[in-house]
Amino acid sequence: MVPVVAGSSPVRHPRSAFKFRGSRADTPDMTLPAAEALQRETTIAGVLKTTCVELTNALEAEACNLSRVIGQLLVDLVEHSRDGRRIQLGRAYLVPDYPVTEEVVESGEPRTVWLYDPGVDPGEAALLRELDFDALLMLPLQLDERCWGLLEVYRMGTRVFSSEDIALGIEIAAHAGRAVENLQRRAAAA
Repeated sequence: MVPVVAGSSPVRHPRSAFKFRGSRADTPDMTLPAAEALQRETTIAGVLKTTCVELTNALEAEACNLSRVIGQLLVDLVEHSRDGRRIQLGRAYLVPDYPVTEEVVESGEPRTVWLYDPGVDPGEAALLRELDFDALLMLPLQLDERCWGLLEVYRMGTRVFSSEDIALGIEIAAHAGRAVENLQRRAAAA
């Protein structure tokens, strides 16, 4: 989990820590292919894997990791990378050890971090270097209005996540949350 700089404010520069507050209501629904792919899934595991694949593809990223929030613990569940490498699967983290990740989990708001931001936290930079990525977008996966999981989308190079990327990521994560909720309801009714 790569938290962004604690105490950061809404974005003023594309390379700074990002706290998203916008919407894409005035743009066409670019999530349609992702939404259709998620609706086709018949298992929760399938929805989670497809979410990682769709976020990676739609955001032109290198990889995506999904961790489950269990109390104060994050446990990596699912990952996808374009080159097939393992990202973080199997790791577990204490949420309070990453204050801004904790903020994402508690507030339901996405955050970004960029390795070359002069204000990047040294711990964040070290983990991004270890994973061989340069930019990160963290998105909450909300179920029943609570953060059920944390999605981390990774890029290499100098491309930071734009406000449009973040809005698209939010939409795909929302579709995924609804797909999981629907599968849970069906299972409970059976």
